[in-house]
Amino acid sequence: MEECTVFQTILGTSGAMFLLGGLAATAAWHWGFRAAARKQSQRNAAGLAGERAASRHLCFSTIEALAYAIEASDPYNYGHLDCVQRCALATARALGLSPEETSGLRAAALLHNIGRLGVPGHILLKPGSLTPEEQEKLRAHPVLGARILASIPFPYPVVPLVRHHAEHWDGNGYPEGLKGTEIPLGARILAVAGAYSALLHPRPYRGVYTPEQALAEIEARSGTQFDPAVVAAFRTVAAQLRLEDGQAMIAPALSSDTGAHDEARAALEDIAAAQRETLSLYTLAQSLAGSLHLEAIASTLLAIIREAVPCDSCVLFLPEDDEYLRANAAEGVNARRLLGSMARIGSYLTGRAFFRGEIMRASFLEDDLLLRDVSDPWTSLRSTLIIPLSAEGRCIGTINVYAEEADAFDIDTERVLRLIATQASHAIDNAQRFSEVQESAYTDSLTGLRNGRYLREFLERELNRVQREEGSIAVLNIDVDKFKQVNDRYGHSTGDQALRDVAEILRTHVRNYDLAARYAGDEFVVILSRADRLAAEVVATKLKRAVDRHVQKLAARDVDFPPMGLSIGIAIYPDEGQDLQGLLCRSDAAMYEDKQARRAAREAA
Repeated sequence: MEECTVFQTILGTSGAMFLLGGLAATAAWHWGFRAAARKQSQRNAAGLAGERAASRHLCFSTIEALAYAIEASDPYNYGHLDCVQRCALATARALGLSPEETSGLRAAALLHNIGRLGVPGHILLKPGSLTPEEQEKLRAHPVLGARILASIPFPYPVVPLVRHHAEHWDGNGYPEGLKGTEIPLGARILAVAGAYSALLHPRPYRGVYTPEQALAEIEARSGTQFDPAVVAAFRTVAAQLRLEDGQAMIAPALSSDTGAHDEARAALEDIAAAQRETLSLYTLAQSLAGSLHLEAIASTLLAIIREAVPCDSCVLFLPEDDEYLRANAAEGVNARRLLGSMARIGSYLTGRAFFRGEIMRASFLEDDLLLRDVSDPWTSLRSTLIIPLSAEGRCIGTINVYAEEADAFDIDTERVLRLIATQASHAIDNAQRFSEVQESAYTDSLTGLRNGRYLREFLERELNRVQREEGSIAVLNIDVDKFKQVNDRYGHSTGDQALRDVAEILRTHVRNYDLAARYAGDEFVVILSRADRLAAEVVATKLKRAVDRHVQKLAARDVDFPPMGLSIGIAIYPDEGQDLQGLLCRSDAAMYEDKQARRAAREAA
């Protein structure tokens, strides 16, 4: 109150009261201002934090969008980044990483493969082992990725994680051979998450691991490739993330609103589809380039078509004769019913597409095909797309794809199949030509039987088989008796016909998996698979009697026709020969013994 007394003395009571009131008002205003300022500051801080959060969200959304777009261009890695990100962040939480370290790890998980943009596609897609030079090129991708990201001012460590995520705990990784705790912790986490996700996705050189198999593989590399502590932490979160339920995470989880999310996902699917198309054409070209075997070409072709276009069944039709096409290969739904089915050339869908060389897109027509009668149930098909195969201006077959849904095929599917058909047509035509040449090289032009060259190759294969199975083979060496008299008396034209008649008897009296071949001149050889001596003697007797009956018919028309017959020698593997030459020599000697015995019998009669 001393201040009041002074003021009262100087100003009087009224003036003092007025001044004190003013000071109180001023103090109240000052404290009110400071309170308001504090509230504004708090609002500003909240606004700044919100702006920072929005900025961080924008940053990660941008990184995600670009990273997923790059990833979608690799058909083998689509969905890999999302799986890596989830695994890495869950492991980081289990290990107690700070928010800053976790943010850096999240960004690195999205960007760790960006350096692969500098690795040629033929290396990334190579199905076989890489050469040392190719391995060196591939191992450069972490350094290239770090160089790409070095100019970006990330508010948290990202570049070191990208650079060192391929280092190994034991020091045998790359690019710098760091070991143990020399490797940043985030990079060690990223190594485990990346390897696990990679195992869940297919590669050109291997198939897909199940989540259980992938986790077992990660644990097997603990202490060598991976930090044991990180592996232990990952093991604890794997079940929480439900990564072991057989469902690999294969679709990106974009951080955006629903509409934008759907639009972005559709865009990524378009990119992935375009790259699958490119990969399919590349794989087809690589697979068909050196192949001349129709069966291998057909199998590769149908597998690639089913990967490239959405379909439930795929069939390759080739001409059987002038009237029908035959399903040479089939995959997918109803494959057993479709394989071997027939289509009449010029009628319905498949036959018209082949006859006219025109693409057919229509509903499935049951009358289009004559299906095989097998026990498998039939699954209803509702859509058909038929692409003709043409080479040098002529139609050589069709590719038929089917779907269970109606109107399943659009113009884009048609476009992709046309591109595939162009490559496949040339490969199939070359294979057919090669088969014709090979058939000619292995076929006796006079009798239509296999020749001596094929005989030797066939017998070698059979010997290899029975050596594994510990079975037996019978070799019948056959000579036509009195054949020279036919040539001398009637000329070579009649002699040739006589050989053709004998060849037909041999062909029709052996099993379809046995072999009848013309060895040389009037000598033939029959190979009986899985036959012992008793079975061989039964066949030899049947052959002799069949030829005797045929000659009797000829003699009935011409009494002077020479009494042709068969002398047959038998050799059994393994008792009477261990190799091709031994069996042929032994059967040849036995044949001459039979010939002498038959001659002696005729002379005695």
